Amino acid sequence: MIFSENNAKIAPALVKSWGEIENPKHNSTVKVETKAGKTYKFDYTDLNGIFDEAKRVFKENGISVIQNAYTVIAESKKMVSVETMLLHSSGEYAKSLPLQFETNANIQDMGGQITYMKRYSLSAMLGISTEKDDDANGSMGNEVKFDNKPKVGTAKQVAELKTKCLKFAKLRDQPLEAVYSALKFSNIEKLTENEFNQHMKQLDVWINKVEKGIE
Repeated sequence: MIFSENNAKIAPALVKSWGEIENPKHNSTVKVETKAGKTYKFDYTDLNGIFDEAKRVFKENGISVIQNAYTVIAESKKMVSVETMLLHSSGEYAKSLPLQFETNANIQDMGGQITYMKRYSLSAMLGISTEKDDDANGSMGNEVKFDNKPKVGTAKQVAELKTKCLKFAKLRDQPLEAVYSALKFSNIEKLTENEFNQHMKQLDVWINKVEKGIE
């Protein structure tokens, strides 16, 4: 990891962020087909899910995330590189060393490769776990297929979110639909698991402010 020459401001901001950041919940699925012909699945957190958790913490600590992808020629091979920088509002920064792999020939495959590398680079910088270690199967010759379709929330999540929305609606003496509108969704049944988590966190903030008389 590379730090700016001065880091007196970013260092305490990162320490504070570390105490607040949590491992994001899994919102996507990987399907692994082994060389023996067997298949199994495991869950992981996609890049959007990681960014959602990073934003939740970093926006309060003056830190933004910048990721850069580019290609280079190394040992006669075209390599795709990804760097991740945590930039503080003071101008100080912490930056990863380049993560590099040989580039896929197909542009769409290369796009998926870059997304995959961004996810690994960012999660490493944040010090969070986003999946099970079974993901190493790809390096063992097994076929790994990522299902990027977000999971729809469970019945339990729907019930919990409805309960919290009702609580906030009563505190503000508003109709339930007004709370849904403020959260910017119309159909609670179609929210993804990640969206449920974000809405629950937002409601906790709102409810806390009302109960403390801040709003």
